[in-house]
Amino acid sequence: MYLGLAMAGNCTDNSTLQIYQIQTITYVYIAFLTPSVIGSFSVFLASLLRWRNLQEQRQLLVQLSLADLLASSVLLSITSSNIIFTGDEPNLCLYGLPLALVFYCLSFMLVNSYALKSKNVLQGWRTQPAGSEDVQSGRTKENMYYALLWIFFIGVYVTYAVFIAPPTTDTHTVKTEPDSCKSCILFSHVWKDNCSVYDLKHQVPIYFFLCFMVVEVILSCTVIYRGIFKWHEGQQQQGLFPVEGDGQSRKRFKHLKYTARNRVLVIIICWTPALLLFGLMWGIEPSRLFPLYIIQAVTVSLQGLLNSIVYAWKRPNFTEAVLGERTPLITYNHVSFFEESLKTSV
Repeated sequence: MYLGLAMAGNCTDNSTLQIYQIQTITYVYIAFLTPSVIGSFSVFLASLLRWRNLQEQRQLLVQLSLADLLASSVLLSITSSNIIFTGDEPNLCLYGLPLALVFYCLSFMLVNSYALKSKNVLQGWRTQPAGSEDVQSGRTKENMYYALLWIFFIGVYVTYAVFIAPPTTDTHTVKTEPDSCKSCILFSHVWKDNCSVYDLKHQVPIYFFLCFMVVEVILSCTVIYRGIFKWHEGQQQQGLFPVEGDGQSRKRFKHLKYTARNRVLVIIICWTPALLLFGLMWGIEPSRLFPLYIIQAVTVSLQGLLNSIVYAWKRPNFTEAVLGERTPLITYNHVSFFEESLKTSV
């Protein structure tokens, strides 16, 4: 259907994306969301299969990979509807797109939790052995926190769907509007495009919430990981870390530095174009921002893939556990508290 309307889309005004632009952006989403779905699913599946070997990594890894998997899968399904669009189901986007964004926000909070856990474990390397009562109590509190986190974001979506989202749009009204009004592209209806399907007072809050979460996770992770670097440098200056004869420990600390940097870069790279697009949308027509829509579609879609690489497949302790090169027995009985905490945090 879109192929037949491509030429007609060129004659419309700039208040909405043109048909050919919607089609191009849709294909970009599909091309880059698919690897994210595969990457997130691979980490989720590997974490479940190697549950015992992963030790402290497993809870956050499973939840983070699941959140990324759900976000990528929902967004992939919603944007794919632009290609097989019938023109009669606008509510698919009204309810589906916010659901994907809620899962992305949940992923941001889990990333934040990962940074805090890395900080707490690393800085407590001499004081808390793995089997202590304090550690066990901390795990119980963590489980409650993660449960409340999922409940909160699911509650946010339910609140939106029941109380905030606009009522079902009349099918006859939808059919009389331009086909661009029926498209489902992230940020495509923020500008006043006079589409009755989308009401700004209902759509904008979810986007502001998303932008707030993006800024928060970038700032908090930057502060947390910077604190880890300063702590490590201070410990080195005091001579608390072995300088010679323990190359493995030094190698892990060096790897931690690069891993922490990459974790922050993933969020910055994936969501800075989206923040820029959201800011510009208030004064510039969507069709004039087409190149930025393409960039934003690529970067947002890659979050699941990049997270699966940074948090899992590029980490030696994850690959060792998944490949069976390290067992829980060796981890707990033959490694000092320092090494044990370090392997957990990287």
